[in-house]
Amino acid sequence: MTQKTTGPPGRPILPPEAEDEILTALFANMRISSGEIAAILKKHHVSGDMDVLQDRYRKQLGQRLMASIRDEQGRREVLARGSEYIVLECCNDRQALQAIRRRIQSQMNGLEVSSMKVGGRIHVLERFLARFRKAG
Repeated sequence: MTQKTTGPPGRPILPPEAEDEILTALFANMRISSGEIAAILKKHHVSGDMDVLQDRYRKQLGQRLMASIRDEQGRREVLARGSEYIVLECCNDRQALQAIRRRIQSQMNGLEVSSMKVGGRIHVLERFLARFRKAG
């Protein structure tokens, strides 16, 4: 039986049993590998359409190629707006450039929030370690 693997943006449709098993493993160990997730999904017969998977693979390779195009300082020369790639130095479309800038800014903001969360956790662990060293 093949399960549908796409749903609303950012949220794949998974069999509830598979999702429960993945989340149970995650919360039992506070971590889970991508290999473990794949094994659970395979066990629950989750698969995708081969043509769709091939198209995704090809797009991924194209994405990597576009990301590898850089100037002398290592900055990207080509960026995406939706499913279209744009050479920045040749782009005269102000709206396209603004859309790219908004997407990058949003990604930066999300990474900053995640970085602060990780930093907070490191700080907590450092405090515990300092107390442990004093006690020992």
